[in-house]
Amino acid sequence: MSTLLGVFIAACLLLGCSHTRTGVAPKLLMPMQRQPAWLPLPVDQAAARLAASALVTNRPDLDKAEAEIDAIPKEDKPEDMDALAQDVVNATLDDPRAYRKASASLTRGFGTDPGLEARLDQVVDNDPLALAKRRNLDTWEHLWARTFNAASKPIGQAIFSGFTLAPMTIATSTAHYLASFSNDEPLSTTDRQALVLHREYLARHPDAPDADKIQAKVDKAEKKLTRTMQRRRLRAAEKALDSGNPKIAVLEAKRALFWGPHEDAETLRQIAQEDVTQIRALHQASLGAPGELTRADRQDHALAVELLNTSSTGDGLSDEMLGVLWENRDGPEGDDALFIFAIAQKESGFEEESWRTLEHLAQRDPMESTMVRHARHLIDDPWQNPYTAYRRMKARKTADQIRWRLFADYADGPKRYPNLPEPLGFALEGPGIATAFITSPMRMVFGRWKKGPDFNGPTAVLAYRYLDRYPNGQHNREVIEWLFAYEQERGNQVAALRLADFMEELDPDDRAALAEAASAQVMAAADRTHRFDRRNQTLRHAATEYPDTETGTLAGKRIRWEIEDYSAQQIRVTRSFLVENPRVAGPNGLGINPSLVDGELTNGELHAMGITLVGGRVLRFHLLAESGKDTELPEDVDQAISTERLAQLASVLDETSRRNQLIDPDDTLEHDADRDRFLERARLGLVQRPDKRPTAQSTYVYQSMRERYGVVRGRESILPFDLVFSGNLQDLQLGAYPKWRAPKATPDAFLYR
Repeated sequence: MSTLLGVFIAACLLLGCSHTRTGVAPKLLMPMQRQPAWLPLPVDQAAARLAASALVTNRPDLDKAEAEIDAIPKEDKPEDMDALAQDVVNATLDDPRAYRKASASLTRGFGTDPGLEARLDQVVDNDPLALAKRRNLDTWEHLWARTFNAASKPIGQAIFSGFTLAPMTIATSTAHYLASFSNDEPLSTTDRQALVLHREYLARHPDAPDADKIQAKVDKAEKKLTRTMQRRRLRAAEKALDSGNPKIAVLEAKRALFWGPHEDAETLRQIAQEDVTQIRALHQASLGAPGELTRADRQDHALAVELLNTSSTGDGLSDEMLGVLWENRDGPEGDDALFIFAIAQKESGFEEESWRTLEHLAQRDPMESTMVRHARHLIDDPWQNPYTAYRRMKARKTADQIRWRLFADYADGPKRYPNLPEPLGFALEGPGIATAFITSPMRMVFGRWKKGPDFNGPTAVLAYRYLDRYPNGQHNREVIEWLFAYEQERGNQVAALRLADFMEELDPDDRAALAEAASAQVMAAADRTHRFDRRNQTLRHAATEYPDTETGTLAGKRIRWEIEDYSAQQIRVTRSFLVENPRVAGPNGLGINPSLVDGELTNGELHAMGITLVGGRVLRFHLLAESGKDTELPEDVDQAISTERLAQLASVLDETSRRNQLIDPDDTLEHDADRDRFLERARLGLVQRPDKRPTAQSTYVYQSMRERYGVVRGRESILPFDLVFSGNLQDLQLGAYPKWRAPKATPDAFLYR
């Protein structure tokens, strides 16, 4: 018996030894290394004197301190000390041009700090004249790219598709190339950027030797800018005048005249002002009362008085008034009675009959009766008559959809060259329109899986408006069924479920499946929400609105979990980032136990999620679970650290991230004000009272370059063009041709459009 027991114990020990466990490291953090007291070296003292002299711009002391640093042997000072000292001296120069020139000539030999090198490059590149020249070159490069591509595309298509259609293809491309200049403005966006840079240069250096030359360029560009802005405002004024908005046309014409005198702008302003004056005169005339009441006016007055007297009591009109209305039923006065009768029909629930009465009234001559325009207004007003507007919009959008299926992007006519006359635009786009129409059957077959425009959006707005205004309307069933199909088609299961509650014939199983889909949609919306309070609100909605669904139950559990684990901050540093930036993980930063990031599962390992700054002085360590897989949820361990360690971590983390961004432009540090605010307070030791407002929480994640871009980072080709293979249903042609890349827009280009 004892032998069997010994064998069993040995087997258990063997199995236990063969199973790998991650466990938890004995210590998450290593003890902080206190900096030993040190005596400043001669190079330190010289650097301090250099900095003090630079702050007060004491040139003799500055030169003396620089000479002291130069005299120190290289082995007794850092490799980049000479470059740093020279840069401090250069920074005291008053003229930015001299500073850029000195920075450009500064020797950056082997061992120079890459951060200093990148910063010096930024200083050298921040030359207004050089930047302005680059922007002007961008303008010409845009023109060259357009010309090159206009020639290469038809030639490439001709090589693949045969030279039979080459003459027509080349002629079409040439015509479009010439027509594209109609969209150009006198001053392009890049030239406008150059204008601002030239102005900046003149403001900084008004006495520069080349000031007169730069001023001439500014004057020339400002004339183009004036023509550009006047042309924009004139187009807006013409569009407003054509659409019946003379007030807007007057405003746009005045904005054009702001840039200087312009004959066309003045003419447009006068025409629009005359229209405004005429409209105001008509409005003023409509407010005037006649000097003497006619028989019809007296009857209208009596009818108005009796309507006011009976509206609050619910009584009908008197027999005398009914008799007067009956006697004048075929005259203009009869229209008043007909209008009142239509309103009474509507209020009594006879909706369809009421609109038929108004339609009958609207057919009469508006010059003989003032009630005709009132009837027509009620019929055409989408707020007063939403059902008719819904039917009209439905028919209109159905026609738009058919037209889009037939003509694709040409459904609304040629829009590529809005500044050309419309007949010329149709002539240029004629081959494309014909090709689109011929290939429409293929698009109808293969285009089902391609998401097209939402043509029924405006129709749905009118349908919901009808249900809101007439909850018991005669057409509710028809409208609800159409809306239900529309919402399901576009994947809005929440709205479809609300509509399903008004459809008694819907199968209970179908409704249950719809409720599950709606709750999943709400849960997905919660997952996309970063702010805790808004996410919590969305989860509560899912839990209360869909309590009988699996997703609704999960939402309720998730609310409890998030409330229990809520933290003031969620700033996460991944394991890969710590490995890629050992300065952050090392003793001068976080001081994490090296065994947590050494890849050995037997002594404990950090999960791929890394660590999280949860607010205050608390860090949350995400450790690998027992399985040792990053795909499983981590085991979280919270640990409070000292204020000194937190300040050290915040400083090194922020400094390292910004230094990486300076050295590698792809290693960007995204903007996050809440993150910066927390790190700043952490550096100052002001985190004893965490800010628990949801609006102050940051969810920023520090990721490594491999996590961002993968194993191989995509690089732009060194060639100025790309090889493009084209082939689509639009032109039924195949082609391969080089496409010249246009210059990329600068981040501030949107300010100059």
